[in-house]
Amino acid sequence: MTRPWIERTVVGVLVAGFAIGTITHVRHLVHAGWVVFESAPTWMNVYWATLTALDPLAAVLLIVRRPMGLVLGAGIIVSDVRINSYALYGIALPFGFLSLQLQTLFCGFLIGAIGFLTMAPRQTRAMEAQPIP
Repeated sequence: MTRPWIERTVVGVLVAGFAIGTITHVRHLVHAGWVVFESAPTWMNVYWATLTALDPLAAVLLIVRRPMGLVLGAGIIVSDVRINSYALYGIALPFGFLSLQLQTLFCGFLIGAIGFLTMAPRQTRAMEAQPIP
């Protein structure tokens, strides 16, 4: 296994995910302003508008300060999935079911990647050398 190549790929997927989030939130700001859903509580609209700055920050930190990027990214995506789930299932906003499922998939990918990206390469090689029982 070529760990550096896999690490770059995993980080690239994470950066792309936050870039997509950034584009989505910028589009919302341009087309709807900071109030995406008028029937949503104010705190939700503020949260979604704030992601316009936090998503690109997470993407940049994943590249230049990976541990900080992972912490910020995990906080963003876990809270985003939770808030968007409440928006869809709790207060029945016309929120996209498919986009929520994709966010949930991305959340699982990021959380799963944390262990891999923070594990020392030496530990990875030792684990690979052990036979599977």
